[in-house]
Amino acid sequence: MVTLPECTYTSLKSLELPTATPPLSSVWDRAKSSRNIHIPDSEPTKLHRHPVAQSTDLAMSDTGFFKGTHILEVEWPATMRGTHAVIGVAMQEMPLNGTGYTNLLGSTESSWGWDIKRNELLHNDQILGNYPRDKPKETFAAPEKIKCIIDMGQGIVGFKIDDTYLGDAFTELKGKTVFLAVSAVWGHAEIKVQYITGEENYTPLSLQAMTKLSLRSLVSFEEQALSLPAAPPLQRYIADKEATDSDNQAQENDQQSI
Repeated sequence: MVTLPECTYTSLKSLELPTATPPLSSVWDRAKSSRNIHIPDSEPTKLHRHPVAQSTDLAMSDTGFFKGTHILEVEWPATMRGTHAVIGVAMQEMPLNGTGYTNLLGSTESSWGWDIKRNELLHNDQILGNYPRDKPKETFAAPEKIKCIIDMGQGIVGFKIDDTYLGDAFTELKGKTVFLAVSAVWGHAEIKVQYITGEENYTPLSLQAMTKLSLRSLVSFEEQALSLPAAPPLQRYIADKEATDSDNQAQENDQQSI
C-alpha cells in the first residue's frame, strides 16, 4: 500500500496563494540579529556570520507575520551548517546570542525551530519529535533551499521542499506575531532569505480544496483514493497524482490491448 503524503489545511492553502508580485518583501533585520552577524547594505537578503568561537547567533527577518499566509525561502548551503543549524520562527523578544554551540532557535517559549542537521522539531528547549515525521531522521537530508510556510490564519508553520509539503511542524501560534528566523554556529556561514508569495487577509479554502481535505481525512493510501466511486480526474486529485501520469498509463494500457 502506498502511503499518501500529509494533506492539511495549510498545505492546501499554500497551493492557492497568488503567483503574482508578492504583497511583501523580506530582508534580514540588523536590529533583530546578533552582533556577530553582518548584513550588507548592498544585499540585505543575505547574512554573513563572523567566525566567533563558542557562540550561537540568531537573525530574524524584518517582516513580522500575525495574519494571512506567507511563503518564504531560506537558502542555506549544506557546507555552511556546522553542528547546529536551525530554521523556524521567533517572536521579537527572542535572545539573539547564546554561549557555546547550541540550538538557540527553539530553546525558548518565544521560538520554534527545525534542526536541519538532526531533523528534529524544537520549542521551549524541548524536542517535539522528528521532522519530516514520515521519514527516519537519519535518512533525510535537507536541501540547500527550504520554503517556510507561515499560516497565521491557522497558527501553523510548516516546511516545503520543491513541491513537496513536509507536514505541519508547529501549531497554536495563532494570535502571535512571528518573524522568520535562523540560528547558526558555522563561521562565515551565508544564509539568504526571499519572500516568495502570500496574502495578508484571511481567505477560506476553495470548495474544491475543502472537499479534498474532507476526503483525505478518510483515506490514508493511494490505492484507497484511486478506488473511490468517483471520476478518475477526481480520484487523481485526491491522491495527489498528476493527470498526465494517469493519462500516460491509460495510453500504455490501450496499446497493450491492441
